[in-house]
Amino acid sequence: MPHSLQLLPDSTGTAAENMAIDFLLLNNYSTPDALRFRHYEWARPAYTFGLSQAYSYALSEIPDKKADICRRPTGGGVVSHLEDWTYSLVIPFEHGLARAEPAETYRAVHQQIVDALAAQGANAVLNTDAPDISAPSVCFEKSEVHDVVLRNLPSKVAGAAQKRTKAGYLLQGSIWKPILPDLDWTRFYNDFTHAIAQLADVPIEFVPRPEWPENDLEQLVSQFESDEWNQRR
Repeated sequence: MPHSLQLLPDSTGTAAENMAIDFLLLNNYSTPDALRFRHYEWARPAYTFGLSQAYSYALSEIPDKKADICRRPTGGGVVSHLEDWTYSLVIPFEHGLARAEPAETYRAVHQQIVDALAAQGANAVLNTDAPDISAPSVCFEKSEVHDVVLRNLPSKVAGAAQKRTKAGYLLQGSIWKPILPDLDWTRFYNDFTHAIAQLADVPIEFVPRPEWPENDLEQLVSQFESDEWNQRR
C-alpha cells in the first residue's frame, strides 16, 4: 500500500520537458510505493493534444503555430496552456484509485477540486451532462462528464487527461485561471493536495525533484519534441 503523497517542487519547462517528466514519474520513479503530485508551468506559450488525436486536427485548432505544440502521453483534446494552472498526479498500481474504473478516479479527483474551490467561495460543481460529440475536441470548449464547471453556467473550470498502465495511473490536469480571477492559488494548492491525501488515505511528504539517469530524460524530451511522435497520426 502506498505510504504517502509526495509533493514535488513547482517547476517550469517546455511542453516536451513537461510531458517527459510526467511520463517518467509514471514509469521510472525511485519510490514506486508513493503517490506523486506536481504543479508546473510553461517556459513558452504551449499547447498539448491527446495521444489519439490527429496532428492535423490539433494544428487546425491552435492559433499560434509558433507556440510549443506537443502530443501528450494521455488522452483528451487540445489544451491551451497560455493561462491555465497545470498539475499531474501519479498513483501507483497498488493503490485502489489506480485500479478503479478510470471514470471513477477522474470523478473522485475532480470532486477534490470542487471542494478546494468551494473553500474560497467558488460556485463550482461536477458536470453531469453527456458531452456533445459533434462539438470540437478542444478542452475548454466543451465539458465531459465529471469535469468541473461553474454552477448554472456553461463555463468549464477544470478538465484532465488520463493514462493507466501496469505501472499505475497518470492524470494530467488543467484549470482555467481566467474564470477564477479572485482565487488564491497558493491556498488552492494546499487545499487540493490535502484533499487528495485524505482521499488516498496517506500523509503528505515534501520531496525534491527526482534524479533520473540523464540520458533517460534527454531521450524522452527528444522523443516528445520529434515529428515522429507529434505527427504520427
